[in-house]
Amino acid sequence: MSALTDTDLMPFGKHKGAKMEDVPASYLLWLWNQGAISHPGVKAYIENSLSALEIECPDVIVKKRP
Repeated sequence: MSALTDTDLMPFGKHKGAKMEDVPASYLLWLWNQGAISHPGVKAYIENSLSALEIECPDVIVKKRP
């Protein structure tokens, strides 16, 4: 599965049904830091957006993945 786009809908969780671009960066970074994103499209979306998400949430420490 490829990465979701900004206009795709969040498939699960607190923001299920919201456009990915409308899901708060802090929530996406929280998911990333949990390290257990089971949806490959969401994982790829966050991976592709990490730089922008870090700019939006400078107080969040982002766990780096190998």
